[in-house]
Amino acid sequence: MRADPIQRAIDEDLVRVLYAQDPIAFFSHWFSIAVLVAIYWPHVPYPSLFIACFVFYALANCAGLALWICNRRFPHLVSPRDWIYLHALRGVLLYSGPGFAVWFAFQSPQTDLPLLHTVMLVTLAAGVFMSNGFDLLNFSTSIPFLLLPSIVLHFGSHTFDRTILAIVLAFFFCAINVYAMSYRKLFRQVVQARIDQQYLAESLAAQKRVAEEASLAKTRFFAAASHDLRQPLHAIGLLAASLNDPAATPAQQAKTAGHIIYNVEALNQLFNQVLDLARLESGVTQVIRLHFRLAELFERVGSQYRPQAAAKGLALRIAPTSMIVYDDPVLLERVLSNLLSNAVRYTERGAIWLGFRRAGRPNGGFIEVRDSGIGIAPEEHERIFEEFYQVENPQRDARQGHGLGLPTVKRLVGLLGSELQLRSAPGRGSVFRFAVQAGDAGSIVASLNDSVAGGAAAQGRRVLCIDDEPSILEGLTSLLARWGCSVRGARDEAEALAALADGFVPDAVLCDYQLAHHRTGAEALSAMRGALGRAGHGHVVTLLITGDMASPELEALALQGIPVLHKPVTPARLRRTLEMLWQQAELDKGRAAGVAVSGEGAAEADPVHSPAAAGFQPTEAGSAAQPATTSSHPPAIR
Repeated sequence: MRADPIQRAIDEDLVRVLYAQDPIAFFSHWFSIAVLVAIYWPHVPYPSLFIACFVFYALANCAGLALWICNRRFPHLVSPRDWIYLHALRGVLLYSGPGFAVWFAFQSPQTDLPLLHTVMLVTLAAGVFMSNGFDLLNFSTSIPFLLLPSIVLHFGSHTFDRTILAIVLAFFFCAINVYAMSYRKLFRQVVQARIDQQYLAESLAAQKRVAEEASLAKTRFFAAASHDLRQPLHAIGLLAASLNDPAATPAQQAKTAGHIIYNVEALNQLFNQVLDLARLESGVTQVIRLHFRLAELFERVGSQYRPQAAAKGLALRIAPTSMIVYDDPVLLERVLSNLLSNAVRYTERGAIWLGFRRAGRPNGGFIEVRDSGIGIAPEEHERIFEEFYQVENPQRDARQGHGLGLPTVKRLVGLLGSELQLRSAPGRGSVFRFAVQAGDAGSIVASLNDSVAGGAAAQGRRVLCIDDEPSILEGLTSLLARWGCSVRGARDEAEALAALADGFVPDAVLCDYQLAHHRTGAEALSAMRGALGRAGHGHVVTLLITGDMASPELEALALQGIPVLHKPVTPARLRRTLEMLWQQAELDKGRAAGVAVSGEGAAEADPVHSPAAAGFQPTEAGSAAQPATTSSHPPAIR
């Protein structure tokens, strides 16, 4: 990737160095012309041919000076490589004059002229080595024209002293070429070192700018988040203090309690939105695609926002579609929920439209959310995707949201491999759309609205819980016991292994991520799976629960497909997750049994269309199914 920039830098340096020597070379060649003419003047052989040769030599020298002037005044007239080619052509014309002129020395009656002319040629060759030796093209188009005619003529004279001189000239010719090769190699290394240093400086400057921008963005983010988090906390504190007022009537206390509940809900909503952004930024959110009917997703999202739209007198229209989509239904549901929530919030009259359009895409199309709301000015189109920025909320009223919905949507759409597009103008509503990929109806595993199949209920399941926090362990075991599970608690990995040794074979192992003695839940689960596998229980469900967001270890776990739940975990979410994981374990068992019975024929079957291969993925959305990855453990929970 960097070969072309380095070569261009070398060419630019070559042009500077080659043309820097030309003024000196101009006067050197005029001196050479004067010396040669003075040597030949007493006995000029073939005068007309001699005059023509040296006139050509003089014109070539003047042409070289003209080329130098042109390069100085118009350096960008042609590319650096073309300037090098032109300089090489100048060398051919310039050095062929004195090189072929040695023939006149052999035609002259003066026996010392060949030697004198050869000395002049060697002197010029030394100059060529110094000025052109670092460029192969210019060197190879100058030295041969300068020395080869002399070598050939000296060998052709068939005298001892001329033959010795020819051998010396040939050796000089070879030596100067070898030294020029080393010269060129050194020149390239020097230029490459300079370019590397320049790249390093530019890279460091770019990284510094990115770091400064990230630091500034983080400062702005935390300043805005701190403000929005402090507001409900401050209100809750004041309201809680007012509850202690003995003069307050029961009606006033009930009203105050209602305000406290409202602020707690607002605080919880903001907290969850910030956590969503943190998950997206930390890379622990996985894209897990499957084939599903888009109409089912539209209906799920529409049923959530129809009551809100109806309360404002708005019509929420969902266009019917038979489109099969291959994408992540959980992340898509979050995207559409945020877009519809914004549409309802900023639309006072008219309608909201959700639908799918082909728009000329042969393998997919666009999901669109349209509204007849206030619209967005063109200068605001970029800013609305900044955290905590809202167009029509300068007072930062928390009842209108916190400005985190669209930043989350943009990141989610980018995570899905698409780009969020916006068309909007003040008073003309807004249109948000993004591309989705077409799916295959034959690969649909289950409806998004299907309940979990029978046989995966919590009743009678054995669960091993690992957590070093006694209160959390007590709450978790109590909750699971109320669901009808047989629960065994362990404070660390050693107690969990002891439970297995006592004969407690769990259907699921729940483990906190941060454990005592500098152990992680991933290490504990690995030990549990190893012990269970050796005992012949290879299909036990494992689930990691964590409050961390940006840990590199969590990113690695997501890549391995280890299921992860991020705190706070609601009881409904935990139960749904366990039921889905148990269902997937049953499917894996059935698939393994089918492979064992059918042998090689079953192993060659297409896994994409197999329900067991596709599996189900528990999600935060509750009922949306997700495909299993190719690893032996289910994908991470979002």
